[in-house]
Amino acid sequence: MARLINAPHLADQPHEPYSDLFVLAGSKAWKAWDDGKGEEWLLLCSLVDGLESNQKPVILGKDQLSKISSTRIAKEDQQLVKIAQYGELKQEEITAICQNLAKNTSAREVKLIDAAAQVKEDLSSYIQRLRTDKKTADLATQLAPPEKLKENDGVNKKARALTKWLNMDLALNPKDRELYRYDGISWQLVDKFEFLDSAVAFFDEQDFNYSARSIESIIDTIKIQSPKMGTQAQELIAFNNGTLNRTTLEFLPHYRENWLMSYIPHEYLNSAQNTPYFDKWLEFVSGGKESKKNAILAALYAVLTNRNDWQLFFEVTGDGGSGKSVFANIATLLAGEQNTESGRLVDLDEPRGRESFVGKTLLICPEQSRYGGDGGGLKSITGGDPVNIDPKHRTKFKAVIPAVVLIVNNEATRFTERSGGIERRRVIFHFDKVVPENERDPNFMDKIEGEVGGIIYKLIHTFEQPETAKAALREQQTSDEALEIKSESDHITEFCGYFYTTPQNDGLYIGNANLGGKARTHLYPAYLAFTAASGISNTLTLRNFSNSLKQGFAQHKNKFEFFKVKGKFGYRSNVHFKNYDEFQSEFNS
Repeated sequence: MARLINAPHLADQPHEPYSDLFVLAGSKAWKAWDDGKGEEWLLLCSLVDGLESNQKPVILGKDQLSKISSTRIAKEDQQLVKIAQYGELKQEEITAICQNLAKNTSAREVKLIDAAAQVKEDLSSYIQRLRTDKKTADLATQLAPPEKLKENDGVNKKARALTKWLNMDLALNPKDRELYRYDGISWQLVDKFEFLDSAVAFFDEQDFNYSARSIESIIDTIKIQSPKMGTQAQELIAFNNGTLNRTTLEFLPHYRENWLMSYIPHEYLNSAQNTPYFDKWLEFVSGGKESKKNAILAALYAVLTNRNDWQLFFEVTGDGGSGKSVFANIATLLAGEQNTESGRLVDLDEPRGRESFVGKTLLICPEQSRYGGDGGGLKSITGGDPVNIDPKHRTKFKAVIPAVVLIVNNEATRFTERSGGIERRRVIFHFDKVVPENERDPNFMDKIEGEVGGIIYKLIHTFEQPETAKAALREQQTSDEALEIKSESDHITEFCGYFYTTPQNDGLYIGNANLGGKARTHLYPAYLAFTAASGISNTLTLRNFSNSLKQGFAQHKNKFEFFKVKGKFGYRSNVHFKNYDEFQSEFNS
């Protein structure tokens, strides 16, 4: 802590903590005292019992007020203080005096008086709040005037002066070690290069020397001086006009200590609104099916309320003009464009590729049907796991990316992972109708955007119990529509559709590639016949094939889980053909 310099005449004060210490403050404080001969000083002495004119008062003139934070106004144990105002004394200067006394003394009674010794303001309770209430103290810090800075001042003082000059409510995110500013709604990442430009402007204004290294040092010092951000209030959704508790549906004012880092850039309307264009789109893409309509609403609800904790991702497939882009655009509206990022699934797999996703709540991955990876990054992000981030020109770090992921394709994405990690997270919607060319409205999204308040209300109140939305998505996961799309993109899913399972291992043997004529009795030869007839070149090895069967049969809602038991003639399974003759005529003829 910097050493405080005694205010003028403080050293001359008698040590009487329970007697009033008189402080003259303001632009004319020195003139009022005038070396003990000033008329105003003499008047004050005549009005206050026991105040002798030959006793020097503590004086805070313009110079002292400009560096009040490094000035000792009173001794630590002083209990009673009267501040007599002479000339101009700005409110922010009064605030700074109160901050000083709150921090550096135990004073319990502090009063601001005028030249006639009349109390203008009792500051005692405010000083006590500065000691005990962080919000009051933080606000006072923002209001207090910046201290006059000298070029040879230490880095810590220059850092605090720059923070004051910036007039930002700053806090350090302990996860990525970056500064964020509160804008009255949410905490936004401070752009590093804008911050550097502002620092240069500040030191140019002060006419101080600086270098790139000294500027970086000051910014690093601001980071360690700034308060640390807390944990985001996960149950809150921020809108332009307040925050909605998605559990209780209570609508509350914005509050900085919610530590929210994103918001929906729309007004929350607590009343139903007509949404004819949205309703028309929903009816079209759902084909009028209530269960699918409910699942689409549930997916949009998950985007709106950022239910990344449900550990799901959404995939929308369909031809051009089927409504996929409208789905993605509505999702972007609900999440907020500033909270949405577009990318590729391969970017989710790579630490360098993840940089642009940090802090986003919606990730849209268009045209990923040819991805062909195991979805490792997708699983980590949807699972809420910390992932490595390797940003350019910055230190590597780990972060949770709290985003809902939406994949938009003409065809379903091809994943190589078949152990269930992708399957249990994946919710597929297929839009199977195309809007005729002559019925397409180029202004349709503008009309949808005009209904966004009503859409938000509809989603919130359709799923007042969030678990009903999650249940609708689980139902969609196992729908016939989803199974059909997965069968088209994964040949193992299609292959398993020709079989069923039983409780006993009295079914087909697993076999191997050397049993070419054994498709009727052995699964792997049947699989090779299936892939050969289908023109599939990327066949699975025996090991990978066997490991993939559990998921494949589960996708077809088989009552009994796939298993195999080793016996005298090799591994035997609980799998049986539904109709071998049909399979043979199609794939083994």
